[in-house]
Amino acid sequence: MSEQLLLPGIDPPPRPLPRPRTKARRKEPLPHTLFFAIFPSAEDAASIAALGAQLNDRHSLKGTLSEPHRLHVTLHDLGGYDTVPRKKVQAALEAAAAVAAPAFDVVFDHAMTYANSKAFVLCGEEGTAALADFRQRLGEALADAGLKPDRSFTPHMTLAYTRRKIEKHAIAPVRWTAGSFALIDSHVGEDIHEVLGRWPA
Repeated sequence: MSEQLLLPGIDPPPRPLPRPRTKARRKEPLPHTLFFAIFPSAEDAASIAALGAQLNDRHSLKGTLSEPHRLHVTLHDLGGYDTVPRKKVQAALEAAAAVAAPAFDVVFDHAMTYANSKAFVLCGEEGTAALADFRQRLGEALADAGLKPDRSFTPHMTLAYTRRKIEKHAIAPVRWTAGSFALIDSHVGEDIHEVLGRWPA
């Protein structure tokens, strides 16, 4: 291997300086999230909240339990925003008003910690067909109004938030009746769910 020859008085070129490592900034969540959700009746919500407390004790979740009036199944997430987009909200309200109010039962027969989150949830498959059908009708109305509803859907209801990981397991079937659906403005970080429109069963 030949050596590089240098003329007298000439130093070798300096090595390039290492690029400074920049830490990727974590994006702060936007202050408003809009979503459609379906809610159980008040009576069913109280029973489901009581079940949440029982499962919290059984699994030693030491979690933050969802209050009965907050129990819901998210139908369509319409995105996060710096300020509430009034035109989009109006379009969503008009689309929802054109959909027949829910009138069906839902059955959840499993519980688990939802994937990659701290949410301990109820979930199911066979008992959620009517729920999926209603979501499909609402999604079609939203699409007709020029909105872009998300297609993926894993029906679940969050009972608590916990750091424990609980594998999916069967529970006694939990049957509840759809009481209403609503358009919600979630004030991120403030624990506020502002109801922008509600349609009872």
